[in-house]
Order: sequence, then structure tokens, then C-alpha cells
Amino acid sequence: MKAFVMREIGEVEVIEKDKPEAGPKDAIVKPTKGLVCTSDVHTVKGSIGEKEDLTLGHEAVGIVDEVGEEVEIFEPGDRVAVGAITPDWGSDAAQRGHPSQSKEPLGGWKFANVKDGVFADYFHVNDADANMAYIPENVKDEEAVYVADMMSTVSVGRR
Repeated sequence: MKAFVMREIGEVEVIEKDKPEAGPKDAIVKPTKGLVCTSDVHTVKGSIGEKEDLTLGHEAVGIVDEVGEEVEIFEPGDRVAVGAITPDWGSDAAQRGHPSQSKEPLGGWKFANVKDGVFADYFHVNDADANMAYIPENVKDEEAVYVADMMSTVSVGRR
């Protein structure tokens, strides 16, 4: 499959990569729309350190291509939005109300950080039942893609 990657700090390219595989609780999604975020630019400039052939992007919607055998809510063909932050919901931090910190500081931020992002023919979603949402039929992909980052990374304050 084709993927838009950071080859190294300061260099990007479209390359061929293997299609990701779904684990038991995971899904593989074929993106239909995506957005470039300033985080992608900062990543290429070196903000998260040296990476080699890291697929960029964390804001996308798409069609479920495949699901793992333990995924209960979604099935191939579903239109979904996927949050930029995809925690491991069983982690202690997530269970205590800090999903963006699952397993380690910023551990919920996986796409284009600790694993390949969404700017490819297919991308992997961990904990699919908890990290994806159906897109209603009356909502266009061009509209739905905006919830992928803004709503999933919001910081809730106290009044």
C-alpha cells in the first residue's frame, strides 16, 4: 500500500508499506478523508525526535475494511470517525479518567507518534470498539473528519 511518511527529520515521501494487520480487538480502516495538522508539521521538523519511515497523520474518517475476532460493534463497510487519541482503554490511567496518558505520558497519542498514522491506503485502530464512532448517514465525510481531532483531544476544565 502507499503511505505518506516522514523518511527522517525534515524529509517526507510517499512509499510502499505493508498493509497493517488487525489484532483481536482492532480494526483496519480505509481512509476517505483526512486533515493535515500542525502536529504533522512539527513531527517532520523533529518535535518527537528521529523517526524513520513513520506514516504521518492522525485526523481521518473512513470505511472499516477488516475487524479482529473480538470486535463486537463494528463490521467491514461501516463508515467511521477515529479519534486522534486512541487510548488503551483497559490501562490504569484510562480507567482513572486520563485516557490520553494510557500506559505512559501521552500514551494515548499513537498515530504518527509511536505507530503509523492515517495517511496511507489503510490504517490500524487499536481497541476499535472504543476508539471508533459511526458517522451518521446525513453527515458527509468532509464534515465528520473535523471531529477526529478537535473533539477527541479536548481538555475538559472545571467550572
